[in-house]
Amino acid sequence: MAIDSVAPSQFVTLPWTWGSTAEGIHNIFEACAAQPACKDRYPDLPRTLTEQVRKLEAHPLTLDVTPPNGGKPVKTVLDGGALLNLIVAFTPRPKDIPAALDELSRGNPERFAEARAAGSVQHVGMFAHGLTNSIACSEWAPGYSGHDVLKAGRKAFPGWPDSVLAQAPQLPFQYPVCGIWDVPDRSEVQRVPTVSSVPALVVSGTFDVKTGASWAKGVARDLSRSTAVQIPGIGHWVVPQSPCAQRVLASFFARPTAPDTSCVDGLEPEPFTIVPK
Repeated sequence: MAIDSVAPSQFVTLPWTWGSTAEGIHNIFEACAAQPACKDRYPDLPRTLTEQVRKLEAHPLTLDVTPPNGGKPVKTVLDGGALLNLIVAFTPRPKDIPAALDELSRGNPERFAEARAAGSVQHVGMFAHGLTNSIACSEWAPGYSGHDVLKAGRKAFPGWPDSVLAQAPQLPFQYPVCGIWDVPDRSEVQRVPTVSSVPALVVSGTFDVKTGASWAKGVARDLSRSTAVQIPGIGHWVVPQSPCAQRVLASFFARPTAPDTSCVDGLEPEPFTIVPK
């Protein structure tokens, strides 16, 4: 079996999402700092992000924006929580996030606003709302409260507004949703390690802000015949984005106990977008 972008089921809860998101954002910023051009152009991304989250949460921007693929302009509200969740959703893409944050700090919200407008168009069948809420409400939410989410958020991003930190990244307002999406509590049977001797490939990306890359190690430890690979500079859902991961996957299916992972050695994130000052 091959598993792409994974976290240990025994730990995944709504409060857990904050640490995973913080890891992915930290890795993106660290990768920028490791590239001289990016470090010179965007010297303090953590501060920039915090400033923009605080500013937008206090004074949200309301804009009429044309979606990237065309159509009528849509009313778009960009507040601190929306900014965070656009980053979690990889809109803009990770390589463009430093540039987008810099532009935002200089009064140009175009990249984030267009991404927000794009999200206003719902494509039927592309996103499984029912499945997502059934999993989140039966497996992730039970046993924890909004206060637990807030506590985890404060630990991950000290200094951010509580109104942002009180909502789980990628799953905001989930507790009110779960009050309506009435499904049984399955946490007792779900929050246990998955133990197996079936040959397994565990793939993760360092820029994953949904299931942070470090969590895959815990999964791999419980799969006794597993091979774990971490692809630098790739976010959630690694294989479709990485030719190297595709080669590793093909090799794994050919030789499940001895896949060729050599292409991972020496991989580095692609250069970040640099915009003129």
